[in-house]
Amino acid sequence: MIGAMSTSAPPPTLRPTDPLDPIDRSDRRRWLQLILGVVLFLVAEVVMGAVSVLASVLAGGDVADGPMPWAFLLGAVIAAAIGVGGFLLIVGPVGRSPGLALRGRGKLAELVVGLIIGAVLISLSVALIALLGGYRFTGIAASPQLLAPLAIGIGAGFVEEIFFRGILLRLIDAWMGSWGALVLTSLVFGLIHLTNDGASPASALGLVVEAGILLGAAYLLTRRLWLAIGIHIAWNTVQAGVFSSVVSGTGRQNGLLIADIDGPTWLTGGSMGIEGSLVTVLVGLAAGVVMLVLAMRRGRMLGPVGRRAKDGISG
Repeated sequence: MIGAMSTSAPPPTLRPTDPLDPIDRSDRRRWLQLILGVVLFLVAEVVMGAVSVLASVLAGGDVADGPMPWAFLLGAVIAAAIGVGGFLLIVGPVGRSPGLALRGRGKLAELVVGLIIGAVLISLSVALIALLGGYRFTGIAASPQLLAPLAIGIGAGFVEEIFFRGILLRLIDAWMGSWGALVLTSLVFGLIHLTNDGASPASALGLVVEAGILLGAAYLLTRRLWLAIGIHIAWNTVQAGVFSSVVSGTGRQNGLLIADIDGPTWLTGGSMGIEGSLVTVLVGLAAGVVMLVLAMRRGRMLGPVGRRAKDGISG
């Protein structure tokens, strides 16, 4: 049997640029991609805020009360479209690797799995916090506000994932290798969220350990953005739209469930919401570690690319 196998032709291997190969680090002009990625992130964030406010004003709303929920959602959807379109331009005409990190079969499945994982993780966190006395369900809202939570999920899920994982993690992965990229982008992700209302060094560290590792691991496992986008969307939307929690200091949401959230900050998350709880940090970290183990077993944790490949030189 061994002799018969040795004489057979070896199976064809996929080239780095084959669309069926999830690991593609053949893109070029990475420094230019990084610069354009930063610009894209800032533009998308500004557009999301501007559209939300402008639409609210045109509809007769009071800006002092914040954007109307439907206007907030409109801004988030437009920002998401800008993010996806801009990313495709960056990896296509600039990086010369069209559709990188988005293309291939199973995109919808990865997105759906991500939505399920995000919803399960935040629900498990709330259940554990409730068991410890920090979350007490008191009723179901007659008129829950779901548009704003959905906007928080879509805006962050697309815009932040495209920048932090699609641009930063992907490029640093090529320059430093997967482990260095994961650590560095997780730190940057936490530091950026220090600008949120109610944020503190402790909450930023929690996001590094919790979301930075979880979402980075989701990208490295699949080498695409869809799983991470799904997790991020569901994480924010369910947290606010179902459990009526603050999301990263965005203010208390009127979701589906009416609840008293009370207890020490380490348990409830304080002004950062449920995701700031130590319980949620540990749940997110555990899920991230599982994904990293799977990524290692599948050979997705890589070292830096060779100098010639990094510089975009063929041969």
